[in-house]
Amino acid sequence: MSPRPDPRRLIRRLYRQEHGYDVSDADEARVSATRASSTYGELLPAATNKLATHLALGKRDTFYDLGSGLGKVVLQLAVSRPMAGCFGIELVRSRHRVAVGMLRRVQQLGLVRTRACGFRCSDFMRARIGDATVVYSCSTAFSTAFMNELAARLATLDHGLRWVTTQDVDDNPWFRLESIFRLDMSWRRRSKVHVYRLHQPR
Repeated sequence: MSPRPDPRRLIRRLYRQEHGYDVSDADEARVSATRASSTYGELLPAATNKLATHLALGKRDTFYDLGSGLGKVVLQLAVSRPMAGCFGIELVRSRHRVAVGMLRRVQQLGLVRTRACGFRCSDFMRARIGDATVVYSCSTAFSTAFMNELAARLATLDHGLRWVTTQDVDDNPWFRLESIFRLDMSWRRRSKVHVYRLHQPR
């Protein structure tokens, strides 16, 4: 039996020719209608590994990446961590298509379980994520109003949910800040990442 590849190297190899910066006018309009942002940025592979370690992701966790882009974070975590599930939600069709194609390649290699990893082309404000235990959002380009709406949306989930976001969140009755640490992003090294815990669901 051949050894499992290093997940970081696997992601770098798979995505060598891919990027998520180009967005069609139609997809831009779809994103604008949700009042989100199509601005693209990524958590780097080594930083994804650090995130998983910081969160101690394990078999009881179901992870969602809201605005999952090309699917790099989801696939790396699915390959490297024995979680209950790892899923991405992305509204831009071109990015979603790349993510789905990469998932097929990783499945062909036998590195992920079919039901434990997947991608949806959808508005994450309306998508079903009720089984989430950890939610990640690369939210730097989101407005304060949108972040407040997202907080209210996530507050409908189960007590104890952890929300990892690249932008801090206004004070609210639902989430408490648990930790702040720094990770390397495609746009900045050692960027702040905030981890909130849902202590009072709506």
